[in-house]
Amino acid sequence: MSIVLHSLFDLFRILQQYFLGIAVGGALCTVPMGNETVYKYGIMPVVHRIDPERAHRMAVWCASMKLVPVRARYDEGVMRQQLLGIDFANPVGIAAGFDKHAEAVNGLFRMGFGFVEIGSVTPEPQVGNPKPRVFRLVKDEAVINRCVE
Repeated sequence: MSIVLHSLFDLFRILQQYFLGIAVGGALCTVPMGNETVYKYGIMPVVHRIDPERAHRMAVWCASMKLVPVRARYDEGVMRQQLLGIDFANPVGIAAGFDKHAEAVNGLFRMGFGFVEIGSVTPEPQVGNPKPRVFRLVKDEAVINRCVE
């Protein structure tokens, strides 16, 4: 990742976003899953102040460092699924677009996903789409990721 600084303000803005990311990651470690109020009114307003693509990279980093909330305990037998002879702890997974380089697999399983799909394997690095590549749909509480890297 290369960063082009045009001014001292750019440096300050980038450092501010990284420190916000670290603070959010630390907060995620201490907040038990299931406390939606903390996420909705505490963590997510901070995350939404960060550039979407940078927030995505920080989320992958937090998951790779296992700075993520641990899933709440539940009766795994109720959620267990089997498909094509493969057993899944639950039917909720995360798509390859989130962790293209398989950096955060263990952290994502720690969050409780039943399966984690990682990026594809190619013989050469692929050129990504031009920026911006990550878009927030705030009203829909969703993100569109078009990184393709």
